[in-house]
Amino acid sequence: MAVSSFVPLQKLKEVFRIDGEELLRFQKPQVIRDNKNAWKKDEEFAKEMLAGVNPVKICCLQDWPIKSKVDGTICKISEDDIQKNLEGLSVGQAINNKKLFILDYYDDFIPYLRLINTTAAEDISSKVHPRAYATRTVLLLKNDGTLKPLAIELSLPQEAQFDGTPPQVYLPPEEGAEEWTWMLTKAYVVVNDSSYHQLISHWLQTHAVVEPF
Repeated sequence: MAVSSFVPLQKLKEVFRIDGEELLRFQKPQVIRDNKNAWKKDEEFAKEMLAGVNPVKICCLQDWPIKSKVDGTICKISEDDIQKNLEGLSVGQAINNKKLFILDYYDDFIPYLRLINTTAAEDISSKVHPRAYATRTVLLLKNDGTLKPLAIELSLPQEAQFDGTPPQVYLPPEEGAEEWTWMLTKAYVVVNDSSYHQLISHWLQTHAVVEPF
């Protein structure tokens, strides 16, 4: 059977290039081929969340205010933080119309952040410098069918090691210096998303469940 019968001819041409290009050199992803700065946009952040490793963690927001099931703390994201970006709806209307969604990693990470933020060279009882946070991201399902991040909360355990640092809420900024703070905040969300996927969704809920049997 000829290789061309099950491998598209165009793919074969890409493998056996004769134009001097590197073998198996992949094309740029379309999103940055069209605009090299597209990855910075909130719309792309939400798209990659949906098309990424763990979209099943995105949930329709049912209750307000947002409350932890682990320690009972109330999320610091307020109605005032998101009201102006709800396309004319109130928070209650947006929830009733299933327009608000949340990517919530607070309960998953907050019990372990003291260990995560402590290196082998540090005493677990001493003060530590935060390297990771527990994140909550509130998103709006816009009228055009896309998701938009409205606010992100970064939290640390309320313990002496972290000086009792309260949760911090970050909002999409206008262009300027705060834009980089917002980008870093989104990066912490991606860290939570990827870490949860690898350890929980992938290893624990797949390999650890199936392989023993």
